[in-house]
Amino acid sequence: MGILKIYGKGLATSVKSFRMIITLWLINLAFALVIVAPLYLLVQKDFGHSLAGGRLRVGDPAWLGEMALKYRDIPPALLGGILLPVLLFLALYIFLNGGIIGRLAALPEQKITLAGFMADCGKYFWRFFRVFLAALVCYFLLFGFVFRLVSAVFKPWIDSASNELPSIIASNLRTLVSVLIFTIVQMYFDYVKVSLVAEDSRKVVKAIFSCLRFVLKRFFRAWFLYLLVGVLYLVLTVLYVKVNGLFPRYGAPWLAVAVLWAQIYILLRIGIKVLFFATEITFYKSQKYKIPKEVPVAVVTEPSSQPAI
Repeated sequence: MGILKIYGKGLATSVKSFRMIITLWLINLAFALVIVAPLYLLVQKDFGHSLAGGRLRVGDPAWLGEMALKYRDIPPALLGGILLPVLLFLALYIFLNGGIIGRLAALPEQKITLAGFMADCGKYFWRFFRVFLAALVCYFLLFGFVFRLVSAVFKPWIDSASNELPSIIASNLRTLVSVLIFTIVQMYFDYVKVSLVAEDSRKVVKAIFSCLRFVLKRFFRAWFLYLLVGVLYLVLTVLYVKVNGLFPRYGAPWLAVAVLWAQIYILLRIGIKVLFFATEITFYKSQKYKIPKEVPVAVVTEPSSQPAI
C-alpha cells in the first residue's frame, strides 16, 4: 500500500472516529477546568472587584509579576501547584493513548464504543507507562547530549557570521535539524505502542528492539508518512496563532471568542493526534501482515488415453 493511500485511509479513519475525538476533547476540557479553577479563584480574589479586573487577561506578564511578588513566600505551594497537574496530565495522556490506539487497531472488526475505549485505556496503561519511562531516558539523552551536539556543529557558523543573515539562516537550520530529530524519536515510540497493541504483547523491552528493526528497515517511508501528518499539524498551529492575534486584547466578548477559538484548535489538534496513530497503525499492519503474492502453479494433466492423431 502506497504512503499517500495510507494517509488517505488514516484521514478516513479519523473522520469515522469523530465521536472518540469529541470524547477526548470533553475529557481534556474537564481536566483543564479542574486545573484552571484555583487560578481563576485567585484572580477573582485579587482583581474581581477592581477596574483592572475588567481589563485583565490571565497570563498577562504584569499580573504574573504581581502574583510572584505577592506570593513569593510560598514557593513550595506554587511548585506543587505546577508539578502535580503536570504529573496528572502525563498519567492521563498515557491512559488515553491506550484507548485511542486500542480502538483504532480494532477497526473495522469492532466499532468504537465508550466501554471498549475505557477498557483499552486500562488494558494498555502499564505497558504504555513502561514505554513512557524508556522514552523519558531517550529524551534526557536527546536534550542533554544530541541537541547540544547539533548546537556545537552550527556554533562556528553562527559565531563567524559577518552579518545577521548567515547567523539567522544557521539558527533556523539548527532548529529545523533539532525538530526533525525529535520527530524521529516521537515516531519510533509511537510504533512501539502500536506494535504492543497490534501484537497484543506485554513484552515492552522486546517491542522496543523489534520496532527498532521495523522502523530502520522502512525508515524513509515511515518518516515521510509521519511528516505528512506533522505538516498538517504545523499549518493548523500557524493558523491558530495568526487568527488568535487578530482578537482585541481586552473585553469580555472577545475573550469568549478567543476561548472558543482555542477550544476549536484543541479539538482539531486531538483529531490530528488520532490521525498520527491511524496512519501508523495502517502502515504497521500493511508491512507486518502483507498478503503473500500468489505463486503460479503449473497445471499437470494426465496423459490422455485417446490415441494421438
